[in-house]
Amino acid sequence: MPGSNDKIKRMLSDGMVSGRTSHAYAFIGGSRDSRLELGRWFAQSLFCSSFKGGPCGECLPCRKFLHGNQEDYMVISKPDDRESILKEQILSLIDRLMIKPFERYVVLIEDAQLMNAAAQNKLLKTLEEPVSDAVMILLSDRAEGLLPTVLSRCVRFYLDDDQSEASEADTAGRFVYSILTKAPYYKKRDALSDIIADKDSSRQRAEAFLDSTEELLLKVIKERRFSGRAVSDATWETLIPAAEEVRNCRKNIRQLHSVAYSLKQLCLRV
Repeated sequence: MPGSNDKIKRMLSDGMVSGRTSHAYAFIGGSRDSRLELGRWFAQSLFCSSFKGGPCGECLPCRKFLHGNQEDYMVISKPDDRESILKEQILSLIDRLMIKPFERYVVLIEDAQLMNAAAQNKLLKTLEEPVSDAVMILLSDRAEGLLPTVLSRCVRFYLDDDQSEASEADTAGRFVYSILTKAPYYKKRDALSDIIADKDSSRQRAEAFLDSTEELLLKVIKERRFSGRAVSDATWETLIPAAEEVRNCRKNIRQLHSVAYSLKQLCLRV
């Protein structure tokens, strides 16, 4: 998704420019093509010698990457004749990482949710004791497909498709309206029932909802208006702590707390 990926690319770019690159990242959700586009863009950016907000495509490392002969770039994917990424593939990767790279290794694990438990546990050791000259990029269709211990050692970004983003923005509007009208808990919870019930993609949907909710709350706080109507002083004063509760809820979800529990707690507190 262009919109979501562009936002994530800006965040990744800011980190690279300021020298705050982590040893492991997980790109979660969205379509498979969207995850692959983002993963490859980031991998090329990490090699680019003239990086200015994105890979230049002209320097020697970029040309080697684009032509498929970048020595330090490795892609791990499911074998055609198997249902999962195997432990042996991860062991082979670990052996390769023990050899000094030309510059630094960048490893892209496609469909990381297909790693079996043994493979993920072997990878975990490398994530816990990272190689200084290596960056791992895991692509997964859902957070639940990766072990919590693996996820906790990655910087996580959640992708959404356009339809999902629009849906979560609509949900945010209904939720903010319930706060402004001081609706009871059950009505706030009902506004989020679709996200709470979505077991497959609720984590990324919840983050998209919380992002939209915080953005809308801050707009209402600034303008003192919602849908063209003025917000009373008494109601306006409740919005600042509500925005803080939204941020706390997002933090809890990123720390892999239960999505349903975190959202229900948010409904109780705002």
